[in-house]
Amino acid sequence: MKANFLIVLFYLFPILLFAQEFKPYNIDDSVQVSLPADFKRVDTLGQTQITARTSFGFIQISKQPDNNHSTPDIEKVKHLNRYYNDFIKRISASSKQGIISNKKDTLLGNLRVKDFTLSIDSGSGKQYRNFRILHENRATYTFQYLYQDMHSQYAVPESESFFKSINLTKPATVNSQFTKEGTTTGKAPASNTKIYIIAAAIGIILLGLLIFRRKRKTE
Repeated sequence: MKANFLIVLFYLFPILLFAQEFKPYNIDDSVQVSLPADFKRVDTLGQTQITARTSFGFIQISKQPDNNHSTPDIEKVKHLNRYYNDFIKRISASSKQGIISNKKDTLLGNLRVKDFTLSIDSGSGKQYRNFRILHENRATYTFQYLYQDMHSQYAVPESESFFKSINLTKPATVNSQFTKEGTTTGKAPASNTKIYIIAAAIGIILLGLLIFRRKRKTE
């Protein structure tokens, strides 16, 4: 019995030695998350950036208020889903070597969130970035946990604990995830169908111009 206890202690020792204590912290009056005590917060022009180095990874949180330059109208759940999917596309486009995986629609209380992972192999080992995207109360919250593949044994459980700690400070319904008039571009997020229709229309116009020019030359 004593020998078994010593074996368990041997495997737990690295975790106990390096593990940090995470404490609940209110980002604002809507969202709460648990963070290490030495996290850093910067508020600039209405935007919030929170960073923290953990025992096995790195945490990055951002809060971006809605604005009429880039935020589309989100009036229905389908608009919210398009907004999240477009967010993932932009993350993927910004990292040509990155691979998106583990995309998942889930709930935070009654609110809809999107989880996914971006993995990047720079040649010196894989790096993983776990994401959670939440649009709530006229702002987009982005939660990230970054870690190296070599630390996966301890980083994965730490990442899971971090994302499980994300909570709402008060009850909310999905209606609080919809945008308000005057804080958006005034246009709904474009669906793939709309994009294909627009592309087809442009193609038809270009084809018509090409035929028209050829006719002018032969006359």
